[in-house]
Amino acid sequence: MRKSVFRTLVMTGGLAASLAIGGQTSLAAGNDSLLNSNDGLLEDANILDSEDGLLNGLNIGGSGEESNTDASADADANVVNETVIDEENDSVTRNNGAEATSDVNAAVKGEEKSAEVNAETDAGVMNETTVEEDSATSTTEAGASQDVNAAVEGEDESAEVNAETDAGVMNETMYSEEDDSFTSKTEAGASQDVNAAVEGEDGSAEVGAMTDAGIMNETMYNEEDDSYATTTSGNVTSGLNASASDEENKLMADAMTDSNVWVSAESEDDSSKASFGTESANGLVLGTEDREDGDSAKVETMNDTSVMTTVENSDDYSKFETNAANNLMLGAMTNDEDNESAATVMNAVEAGLWAESMDSEEEEYTSAGLNAGTDTTLGFLSSDEENESSLMSNLGVNAGASYTQWENEDSSDSEFNLGLSTDLGLNTMLQSDDEGFDLGL
Repeated sequence: MRKSVFRTLVMTGGLAASLAIGGQTSLAAGNDSLLNSNDGLLEDANILDSEDGLLNGLNIGGSGEESNTDASADADANVVNETVIDEENDSVTRNNGAEATSDVNAAVKGEEKSAEVNAETDAGVMNETTVEEDSATSTTEAGASQDVNAAVEGEDESAEVNAETDAGVMNETMYSEEDDSFTSKTEAGASQDVNAAVEGEDGSAEVGAMTDAGIMNETMYNEEDDSYATTTSGNVTSGLNASASDEENKLMADAMTDSNVWVSAESEDDSSKASFGTESANGLVLGTEDREDGDSAKVETMNDTSVMTTVENSDDYSKFETNAANNLMLGAMTNDEDNESAATVMNAVEAGLWAESMDSEEEEYTSAGLNAGTDTTLGFLSSDEENESSLMSNLGVNAGASYTQWENEDSSDSEFNLGLSTDLGLNTMLQSDDEGFDLGL
């Protein structure tokens, strides 16, 4: 695809504006087709091409004997301000808010073809502040959303595009003079969904995309007990799915990714603790299906990775610890009228290390260690009308080492530990209508 669907969606705003003022804008979008004719899923479904697409000859801003054009636009805006004074409790509360909405609709109808575009936008902001004798609280929220829908229908082909975008932010701040504390929390997020579909006499195609992102921060401070804590986290999630089909076959693909990151720190008196972590997951599924006899095949993979690190410190104690893990899964499946088979491979790897020490008037203590492990599982399944067989094997290996030393007024000692373990498993099964066989290790 030479140019993305997003550019086509952005053009809808200008399209609607041209309709509203009666301009002579054509709905054709040049080479910005949903599925380009050179390399798209449907070779002949260039629905927005200005020369041979469904919109050929539809003059949006004009009128004629064979077409009808309709356009409308609506906008609203509101502002609210409210102040409440409570003399009995010696408090003041103030509310401020504003919102705006906009709707744009455009439609073109002809004897053989029609098109419609709808766009809706909402935006708002709100602030609430409360002040009492020895405390104050303030909350602010803001958000915006937009929906865009476009559809084209013809005698032989049709297409539809939907896009939805949301964004918001919130902040809450609290202060108390009584215990001299302060708390602030901020959250922000955004999401976008885009869906496109094309249908023709001989084939169809669909594409969907989703993205979510968010971030959060919370900070607390208390001067009375000299404590401080802050946490920040963020995440991004995205997904993409596509499918295409004709009279004989159907193809599909799904992909997803999810990532999270967090950081936290806290302190009180002379002690502190900080941690950092990240986690990500990725997946992919590819499949095909014969629409006549129902035969299908699918391949999928999933992988997730995580890392976490923690550090602690005080006058007489300190610790460092980090852990990492990765899990991988691969699978393949086939299914037809007579047989069904599946194969999977799963592998898990974990590793970690730590070190800690304590130095007090009574005792001195030091320890450090590491561990690592891996586990792999293979599985196979096959069945038909008369027989069923399966095979599963598992191999796990774990290793660890640690060193510890301590000393007090009476004695001192040290020790070193080293460990290694393995786990091996095998299970096979064969079953038919007449007899069965099962072996496990």
